[in-house]
Amino acid sequence: MASLSALPHELLLQVSKQLELIDKVRLSATCKQYRTQFIPEIFKTIYFSNSTASARSAHAAVKAHGDHTSRIEFTGHSDSGDLLTAMSLPHSASYLLEGHFTPNLHTVRLRFDFDFDDGEYWESNMNGGGSIDLFEEIETEDFVREEEEAWEWRALMRETWQSLSAADYVRELILDDFIPKWTSTFDTEMFRQFLSQLESATFNILGMDNGAGWMTNTQDGYTEFLRNLDTSFLHHMSGLKHLHINAGDPLGLDGYRYVALALKPDDLPVLQTLKLENCFVGPELVWFVHSHAQVLRSLDVKECFSAGDGGGMADNPLYWAQFFDFIYEAKPALTEFVAGGDEVFLAYDDEPDTKKVRDVRRKLKDNPGLKLFGYGYLSDKYGSLHYNVEENVRQFIDGADQRAYDRLMGLVKENAAQMGNEHGHTA
Repeated sequence: MASLSALPHELLLQVSKQLELIDKVRLSATCKQYRTQFIPEIFKTIYFSNSTASARSAHAAVKAHGDHTSRIEFTGHSDSGDLLTAMSLPHSASYLLEGHFTPNLHTVRLRFDFDFDDGEYWESNMNGGGSIDLFEEIETEDFVREEEEAWEWRALMRETWQSLSAADYVRELILDDFIPKWTSTFDTEMFRQFLSQLESATFNILGMDNGAGWMTNTQDGYTEFLRNLDTSFLHHMSGLKHLHINAGDPLGLDGYRYVALALKPDDLPVLQTLKLENCFVGPELVWFVHSHAQVLRSLDVKECFSAGDGGGMADNPLYWAQFFDFIYEAKPALTEFVAGGDEVFLAYDDEPDTKKVRDVRRKLKDNPGLKLFGYGYLSDKYGSLHYNVEENVRQFIDGADQRAYDRLMGLVKENAAQMGNEHGHTA
């Protein structure tokens, strides 16, 4: 019987591409040939947590094969109510986050897996704790340090960020379920130096409800942290070229229950691409684009929305047409602009389409160049997002949004063509 190793090299490569990583691990253990072939891929990404066993296993792997590692993914765990009794981050996990034995480390993906909804007692000053109440208070520096000395989950966040700050080669940072809580590490020069070396960052920001409909953006500590995200992070990211913000609860605009985007004109001086999700378009984004008109090349607001007239609660809303016109007036050097959501609602659940809605759907089907631009607003009681389907239909029929979008896209296409010609001429 012919063995797998007897296959021509090209065919063997095609077969290996179809294998899951675990299959490659098993196959690499069968002979030296497969071990040599698969080791670079097997150890390209290292996954570990703050458990001693996980950290030691990952540490042993990078000591042997860390030259192949370009990405690490760390998940921090802590049970609710755990008092701090020792270092919450094992030394072996700290070494990995600091980049030891991984000279080609480029990307770090970080997540803290804390069950804020478990209903148990998280903090000493909480009446029952848990859920969104954890974000109720605006915390002082002294309070943060006291909490870090008392509670394991707070100490774990501090120690993780402290270790990561020493990783000199990291250029990309991905934050999943990013917890809007200050750590004392954020106030250190080493952390700010770490931020300055980053070229790409993704913030997938945590958002929750308390089971009764109240959202995290009803809590002062949560909103205060996100309003000042530039102070803790963005202001220090002087080398950042790519930024992606995916808000848990909607960001953008001022007003009751609204949280302004922490994008300041003087921050992120070399930013080339900006992608926003679950955000309102508003003046702060316009000002940012104006101040970065000649460096920003790509802007993606496809999964964003306008507050229209604001429903009386947003202080500074913009219609989509206004937003597009303001961006156009900046004469940006954008070569890519993405707007118009795929799932903009035209009717509420369980409601039949009206004749107007049927006409809108028909026009969209007949003309792929037409787009829907979503409208919504925040509940002044719960902070939850409500899609404004009547406004979605009304603004599509009016056509002002589409006309302003088409004019802006004309400029974007001219920029892209000019850049293509320049690159062709240079080549």
